Amino acid sequence: MNTREFINDYWRYVAAQDEQNLRGCFLDDAIVQWHCTNEKFTVEEFIRANCEYPGSWNGEIERYIHIDNIVITAVRVWTDDMSFHVSSFFYLENDKIRTLDEYWGDDGDAPEWRQKMKIGSVIRES
Repeated sequence: MNTREFINDYWRYVAAQDEQNLRGCFLDDAIVQWHCTNEKFTVEEFIRANCEYPGSWNGEIERYIHIDNIVITAVRVWTDDMSFHVSSFFYLENDKIRTLDEYWGDDGDAPEWRQKMKIGSVIRES
């Protein structure tokens, strides 16, 4: 298995809300955990949460790290009116996802208190 291609395909299936191909990325008893909202999903629950979410999605891998059976990605996911970044920790077994730990954050402006400090600069223009 080419792990990089597998992860690229996974994120393409997530953005396309491709239920069938997405299911094939996981072991049957895999677990997905969204730590920011304290939720743990079975594969079927995760696919339902992902594929029934409204809107048309896009995604772009910004960082990719592969060490043994662990892959870490930082991905920007967006629609026409929303944008997020997600840090994902994939634990692979037999060329499929055994567990997936994710940390989702909304993209947006720095909070007002920090803007008042006049520190930092933008990473990219909107």
